[in-house]
Amino acid sequence: MVKDKYRTYLNWGVTIFLIIVCSIFAFFLLYRWNEMCELFQKVGDILSPIMTGVVVAYLLNPVMDTLIRWFNRIPGKSGTLRKRLTRGAAIMLSLLLLLAILGFMIGMIIPQLVDTLRTMISNVDVYIAAVEEWVTPLMEMNPDIHNTVTGIIEQAESTIRSFFRNDIGRLVGTLTSGVMGVGRFIYNFVIGLIVSVYLLAAKEKLVGRMKKLLFAFVRTPQANKILGVARQTNRMFKGFIVGKILDSSIIGVLCFVGMTLLKLPYTLLISVIVGVTNIIPYFGPFIGAIPSALLILIESPIKCLIFVIFIFVLQQVDGNFIGPKVLGNTTGLSSLGVLFSILVGGGLFGLVGMLVCVPVCGVLYSLIKALADGKLKKRGLPSESTGYTHVTGVDEETKRLKM
Repeated sequence: MVKDKYRTYLNWGVTIFLIIVCSIFAFFLLYRWNEMCELFQKVGDILSPIMTGVVVAYLLNPVMDTLIRWFNRIPGKSGTLRKRLTRGAAIMLSLLLLLAILGFMIGMIIPQLVDTLRTMISNVDVYIAAVEEWVTPLMEMNPDIHNTVTGIIEQAESTIRSFFRNDIGRLVGTLTSGVMGVGRFIYNFVIGLIVSVYLLAAKEKLVGRMKKLLFAFVRTPQANKILGVARQTNRMFKGFIVGKILDSSIIGVLCFVGMTLLKLPYTLLISVIVGVTNIIPYFGPFIGAIPSALLILIESPIKCLIFVIFIFVLQQVDGNFIGPKVLGNTTGLSSLGVLFSILVGGGLFGLVGMLVCVPVCGVLYSLIKALADGKLKKRGLPSESTGYTHVTGVDEETKRLKM
């Protein structure tokens, strides 16, 4: 009895302490918003290499497990040394595969970008002549347009002169910060690769220690529920991300084949752009197609129109056939739920949030659905949502739905 009494006091004390801490945190979050944002940004910058390593390790884990299964089929004596060598070889091959894919994509994109810039620079006179040929008759027929265009050109010239007089230092500073940003990204990526190696090598130990702490500080029923949620989250993230990568790879290949057959320009560059941006649901095709269409428009308006029609057909094929076959309904979200997740994730965390927020909302939806279905089952009510469309109430005696 005495122990139970002290345990109750301890639980109340911990609860009150947590409430006070959360209240202080909420106060600083509301009234010191700018300072808190700066603090979060600093913490994020510090943890960025570690988070990069976690992401890389999570993506390479299925590849490593597959390689380990292949190596274990090779005849030979089993033992601790063989397990270590197998794990090390699998990790190195997984990293080499990742670097090979990144190198292949960079090797395709950079030369294409250089060739595109060279073509655009060398054809500037041709583009200007074409614009003048189209604009001159139009301005002669409409004097008002001539005055408006003349004013715009004069204003543009004034802005350019002002820029070179006053803002050239700012441009140098922007370029310098851009170079530093690229250097910081490379640093974070390299450190992240090193972190991922350690995470993949000690995966079982880390998971075991985390589960040990969970069962040590959380009651068994709650710990079992947390492990169930973690397994469901892992399954949903893996199915969604791996499926999206496979789906986008197929779309990139189909885009390359289609543009080659249609004899459209910048085939390789645009195919990579369309494939990569297709990872983002709904908005990804537009993010990749709009700049690609503008790039083709500079060379030929007719080819631009053909490209837009081709991309529309390709996205219809992806949305109705390829996507459902590859992804299925991995998140359980409706189209409206996916759209809402993308808007919220993109507004808060940018392009990364657009991708990650969909499986996160899928996990939250599944947890809320399971909780609601359990409570309805206890009350003797059906759990199918379609049965509640025309419900006006519930009979308290029979527990039946009123229509």
